[in-house]
Formats: sequence, C-alpha cells, structure tokens
Amino acid sequence: MQIRMSRHIVTASIAVCLITLLGACKRGPDDATLTANVKSQLAAQSPALASMVNVETKDGVVTLTGTVDNDSAKSQAEQAAKSVASVKSVVNNLTVKPPITVSDDTKIKSAVEAGLAKYNVKGVTANVTDGQVTLTGEIPRAKLQDAMKAANEANPKKVNNQLTIK
Repeated sequence: MQIRMSRHIVTASIAVCLITLLGACKRGPDDATLTANVKSQLAAQSPALASMVNVETKDGVVTLTGTVDNDSAKSQAEQAAKSVASVKSVVNNLTVKPPITVSDDTKIKSAVEAGLAKYNVKGVTANVTDGQVTLTGEIPRAKLQDAMKAANEANPKKVNNQLTIK
C-alpha cells in the first residue's frame, strides 16, 4: 500500500511539474520585452526608420504608429516587427507622408511670358514663387484681360494682380 501511495505521489508531482513547465514554455517574453526586441530589430535595419516608428505591444500583438516617408518604409517596418520571435501579429497603423510636390516656377514663368507675348501685352513683369504668379507693371485697361488670361493659362496655383492701369 505504501508503495502504491508513493507511486501516486510521485506521479502527481511529475504531472504538476510538467504542467508548470508547459505553461512557462507557452508564455514567451512579456510585452515590454517584445517591444524592446521590435525596436532593436527596426534600429538594426534602419536607424532612421526606427526613429519614425512608435512600437506598442499588448498580449503579444505589436502595434506600429507614426509617419514614414514612403510605402516601402511602412512595409519594411511591418516585416521587421513580424520577424521578431514570439510576436503573435502586427497592426500596422503607420501613415505615409504625402509626396512633396514642388511647382516648377521657372516653367510657369516661361509659360506666362510666352502668353504675354502671344497676346502682345507689354510692360508687364511676371514673378513666380511657390507656383503663384504675381503680375506687376503698367498696362492699358484694354490689355488687362489678356494679361490675366496669359497668367492663368500657365496653370499656376494663384495669380496675384498688382498691375497698375494707365
């Protein structure tokens, strides 16, 4: 009887140890460790990217937030997070900066000047800054409409009329 009791006690003890070990194996690193590991992976791939991306982890789910330069950087950050062991999933809430469109002021100015010549408008100067045309000078009232037409045909963002009518 005592041997049977001892066997039951040993078997029960082994079962408790196995259950404890299995539970410990399933847990993996905590959320803070996962966050640190993802940040390290991002920094290893691109320090610039790492500085743009915020990382938060809850129950093994990594959430990326912030603003990146392009779609490639957004994808790269997601892949870096997914490559970290024990990450269950990645929520990619990164936004991509809109592309910076720089108007071609020289092209606009040339188009305005060509239009002024086409409509035979003299005495008018066109200055272009950030896609906005500013017309200055003296002009006869009869030529004002032609000057404005020449400026608008160049497709600027805006036309500022600072002309003086003679």
